[in-house]
Amino acid sequence: MGEIARGADGRRLFTPEFKKQQIDRVLRGDLTLSELTRELDVSASVVRKWKRLVEQGSTAAMRANGDVVPAHRLREAESRIRELERALGRKTMEVEILQAAQEEVKKRPRWYGVSTR
Repeated sequence: MGEIARGADGRRLFTPEFKKQQIDRVLRGDLTLSELTRELDVSASVVRKWKRLVEQGSTAAMRANGDVVPAHRLREAESRIRELERALGRKTMEVEILQAAQEEVKKRPRWYGVSTR
């Protein structure tokens, strides 16, 4: 079957690919939703959730443990990660520049740039 493991609570875990294959069987008319729930021994609400995700094109967001992340939330999170990586890169460059400037200042004599008037 498409089970990959059992969770800590003993529930079966299905791969996203397996979930999509099963929903495709329903969409093709090979069997009904209720027949699929009986065949897999899962609740109808679980199968309806799989179906909704397949219809939305969100199967990549399905995790094997049954938790679901909508595709738009996944894209938002990935976008936020890229934004934070860019900010981190800028801050890293700023720190490197300031450290280099500090080293240059340390190399100069203490009296350099000080007015003696």
